[in-house]
Parts: sequence; C-alpha cells; structure tokens
Amino acid sequence: MASMLPPLYEAWMAHVFAGAIPEETNATCQSCAMCPPASGSSLRPPETLVFNPQTKCCTYLPTLPNFLVGRILADETPEMRAGRASVEERIRKGVAVTPLGLGRDEHFNLIYGAGRQVTFGKTLSMRCPHYLEEGGLCGIWRHREATCVTWFCKHVRGAVGFRFWQTLHQLLGIVEVSLARWCVLQLEVGSEALCVLFAPKQVPNGRPTLESEELDGTVDQARYRALWGSWAGREHDFYRASAALVEALTWEEICSLCGPELSILMRLAQEDYHALVAETIPPLLQVRPLKQILLERNTCQVVTYTGTDPLRIPKALVSALPAFDGRPVEQVRQEVASEYHLTLTDTLIRKLVDFEVLAAPEAAPGQQNNQ
Repeated sequence: MASMLPPLYEAWMAHVFAGAIPEETNATCQSCAMCPPASGSSLRPPETLVFNPQTKCCTYLPTLPNFLVGRILADETPEMRAGRASVEERIRKGVAVTPLGLGRDEHFNLIYGAGRQVTFGKTLSMRCPHYLEEGGLCGIWRHREATCVTWFCKHVRGAVGFRFWQTLHQLLGIVEVSLARWCVLQLEVGSEALCVLFAPKQVPNGRPTLESEELDGTVDQARYRALWGSWAGREHDFYRASAALVEALTWEEICSLCGPELSILMRLAQEDYHALVAETIPPLLQVRPLKQILLERNTCQVVTYTGTDPLRIPKALVSALPAFDGRPVEQVRQEVASEYHLTLTDTLIRKLVDFEVLAAPEAAPGQQNNQ
C-alpha cells in the first residue's frame, strides 16, 4: 500500500500511530474525482461542486517551512526537477521569501480569503506554482507541507476520516511552525533580522494592508535584506542547512522542541486514528437531518459532513432511515427487513455512521462539524 505521507513525515508518524494510515482511495489525484464527468456518463447534480480540470484542487499556495524548502532543493532526482525549479523560481522572485520559508503575500491572502467559494478548484490564475501541467500532478509531492498532506475532497470513512486528517493537519502544522522557528534561531540570522521577522503585524481596522510591491509582485529590497540578516544572498544555503538540522532530530527531540501543544494533538490524533481503523457499530442509532439530492428514479445523494463527498444510496433506503430512532440496531435491522425488504449489513450500517447519516443518540442533537 502506498504511503499517505511524505517520507520525512512518515518516519515521524511511525512514532505516533500503531500502524499504517489507511489510504484515501476515493480522492484520486491522477483522475480527479471532482472534475466534470466524461461525456456520456451520468450528470452530477447542480448543487455538487465541480473542479476545473486545469486546476483540480490546486488553487492554494502552500507555505513551505524552511526545512522542506531545503529538502526540495537538495532532492536532485529526475522526478523532482520541475518541482525544484518551481521552488527556485519562488526564491528568485523573493515575494514572501524569508528565513522561515516560502510564504504567501497579502495579495494572495486577500483574494483567497474573500473569494474561496468562487476560486477554489476553479480559477486558473490561482493555480499553485508547483502544479505540473503535464499530468496535472504536484511537482513537490514528495516534500509537500501539512495542508497538502492532509486535505482530501472525499474520504473512505466519511466524517471519521475527515476528523482524523483535520487533527493530523493541526499536529503537522505545529511541528512545521516550531521547527522552522527553531532553525532560524539555530542558524543565527542576527538580532536585527529577528526583530524584522517577528515584528507584530499592523492590521488597521482588522484588515491586512497591501503594499505597492505586493500588488506588483516585487520586493522591497532593503526590507528583504533586513529579513535575511547575515544570510542575505545565501538563501539556498540557509534552506539546505535548515533541512540538515531537522533531519538530524529524533522524534523525542521534536516533541521537546514543540512543547505541550504537540503532546495534546498527538493524543487527539491517536484517538482519531483508533476510530479510523475501528469497525465497531454503536448499539443504538438514530437518523440525523439530511440534505437529499435526487439523481435518478431509485437513487439519492445524501450530503452530510461536506458537499464534496455526497453519499449515493438507494431511495428505498432513505425511506427506511426513520426506523433508526434510537432503538437497538438489531431491532431496527429486523424491522427494515420485514417492512422494506432491505438487508442492512454491518458494512452498510457502518458506512451510514461514518458519513453521519446515522449517529449514536447522545451525539446526534446539535452535532455539527466545523468546515
């Protein structure tokens, strides 16, 4: 089974989880599950989000921590050639290039924040610079950051998988931020550079401001040199040195550097992992509020935890769902078989629970996911 994580993160998470992370086979990058269907196939309902085949979900600019930038620059394998070139181009432009890594300028942040519902997965001008036009894949996949590691449009275990990857995203994010800062401290950019790098951001009226350089995609050279301090002009060397520092760390050392927040997230991620690999069914279940999209005469799509991952189920089963009213599952199973002539297997019931069509009674009232 293919690893779900980049090599560096896979080695780290081997210390966190008891086994391999199950593969998310429903989120297919090579043949995007969110792109328009091929000619002649059944149409998607109008409510379902559809991605642009020229962008797929890659309308997000990843913030690459310094040590991942260094790993990309040091990876001279042929398959990394295009991805390495795209990172070198970001460094050459200098926009949001700091000792912490490659960031996002406020121009991108404003557009992404204000128009994500319109642009995400659709707008060509927002496409990631590491996107490979030939094949439509990621040029830095082997060294991708936390968001790109953990975001999936669809999950094999539905909301159960979603919760696991959300927690893992937080965990890896804490590691990335903490280690990037640790590298800056270890590599001595100088006190003046630290003052500039960690100066509080001025946000008048609660909104970020744009400098003319950001709008033009250029850089204030004086500020850029101040940010880099003693490493100005040696950005590539700094990033490679950061990668070497991080690669030498043990997981125990990383836990010490990242503090109690990482320990908390490890515990939560382990609990979510146990749920992800578990096959048990709650003894009592009741149906949750649903949004139904009628596709065909006998089939519905049920939307629950996210609009990108609807669950297609027979219309007859939707009619039988109210039988799940908090009573024991075995009793409901017998009633549905008798009255609706439907066989509710453990696999089917578990799928309905995973996608939050059904829930344990104590969890059902007011239960919602933050998307």
